[in-house]
Parts: sequence; structure tokens; C-alpha cells
Amino acid sequence: MRLRQETRYTHTRISPATEAVMSYRQVPQQQRYLPLKKRIQYLLARLLGPRLLKSQRLYFVTINGRRFKRLVLRDSYLAAEIERNLERFGTSPYFPTLIARHENEIWLEFIDGTPIDTADEHLAKQIAEFYAAVYTRSPEQVETATTPFPARLHRHLCFLQQVGVLSDEVYRDLTAAATRLTPPRVWIGFDYTDPVLKNFVRVPAGDHLCAVDVESLRSNLLIGSGIAKACVRQLGAFREVLLAHLAQKPVPDFQAYLPFVELALLAAQTQKAFLQRKWRFVRPTLFDRFRQYA
Repeated sequence: MRLRQETRYTHTRISPATEAVMSYRQVPQQQRYLPLKKRIQYLLARLLGPRLLKSQRLYFVTINGRRFKRLVLRDSYLAAEIERNLERFGTSPYFPTLIARHENEIWLEFIDGTPIDTADEHLAKQIAEFYAAVYTRSPEQVETATTPFPARLHRHLCFLQQVGVLSDEVYRDLTAAATRLTPPRVWIGFDYTDPVLKNFVRVPAGDHLCAVDVESLRSNLLIGSGIAKACVRQLGAFREVLLAHLAQKPVPDFQAYLPFVELALLAAQTQKAFLQRKWRFVRPTLFDRFRQYA
């Protein structure tokens, strides 16, 4: 007579250390950030012909309950440049902490801040504080003739005349103005090139701004370009407040030749907008105020 064998199951208590290991070995949760507006832009780019578009992907990744930002760029050179720039700012509260770089990927801490919807005087002062921190990081004053900025400005103006954005008369006035506005010496260094509201969040601890679009932190630029762009875009009504508050900080005195910076920025941004087919940003009338310097 065969006896039925009884199988018994026992439950082994898992130690806290083992639970921690199992927790961080879980598959990360990843969500791609691709707003509907960006999807439409990519679709139109295929339908309406060539245009300049960003070649990168952005993901929000959750690991062990913590959120991170994963930025995948087209090549490792761009990722290495972002890594170098962020490392120069170390633990600055104005930028996310760099977690790691692997080839063409950048991993960052996720900044849980408050989005900014409207511009006001308080925001203008916070933007000035932000740029004071950026502009005082290893600036260098050099002879303008040794930099690419004057030639670059004339090249951009020439292109805009060739494609019909600028008339021949306006082009002649602007080239003369560019020559007259060019200062003998300029400040170069770090700048933040895309100071639109969506690229900042307000951090409650310390009541300061944090720039979340890290690829806009660039080195070896004409200092003052970021401020000039901020005044053109969403802080124009608070231009004087922003510049006055920034002048109180120990920053390089680029305001002495600000019209040159503004003209160089406008020419570069207009050319970029033309190539991206963003026609609302191609506004030839914005050049009119510089013709007085011809």
C-alpha cells in the first residue's frame, strides 16, 4: 500500500537588507516626455520640407520611489559638453545635480519645483540673481577681434539679406551699425541661452529659480546674450528692473556694449527661426531700432 507523501511549505523571513536589494533591482519605470506640440512639429517637418529640429529624447525615470531625468542626445560629444558645463557649477542650486553620463546619455536629479506661468517684477529679479551666478563663473575679457562674434554677426545679416528677410537698404544700415557697435573688448564665458519661463521652476527652499533645460547652459559665449534674449521674449516689460538688479551684482560689465550683444542675438535668432520655419519669430521690424547706429 502506497502512502501519500505530504509536502509542507515553509515561509522564510526576508531580512531588511535583502528587501532593499530586491527593491533597487526592480525594473525602473520610464515615461517619455513628448508633448503633443512637439509631435505636431515633427509631423509638419516631414510634410513641409527640411527644418532644424532638436535631435534628443527626454524620459522621466522612477527607481526605488525616486524620480530622475534621463536625456538621450544624438552623440556623446554633446553629452560630454553638458557634463563638463554642469561639473563647473558643482552643487549650485541653480541647476539639477548631475547623476551620471554614459556615452550619449545624461542622468540628472528631478527637480520638484513650481512651474512659472507669468512674468512679474519678482521673477525679473530672480532671473537677474540666476544670471549673476552664471556670469560670475570664470568670465574672461578678451579683444573682440580675436573672437568669432563680429564675423558671425555679419554672416548672419548677409544670410538674412540673401533670403529676403532684410532689404538691401536695411542690410547696408545694419552692417554699418554692426561695425560701429562692435566694442574693442568683450566678456566671454558661461551663459544660459534659452531663458523662457518653461525652462525654469521655482524651488520653495530658498525661493530661487532652477534651470531644468541643462543643454542651454553653454560655455565660451558672448556674455549677456541670455539676458538679451530674456528681454526680447517674456520679460520685455521688466527689462529695466532686470538690468538694474543685475547691475548691482559683481558681474562683467557687458551693459556698456549691450546694443552689440542685442543685435548679434537678434541676427542669430532670426536666422535660426527662418531655418526652423518658425515664422512668428521672423520679424524684420525688430531690426529697425539698430539702424540709428549706422
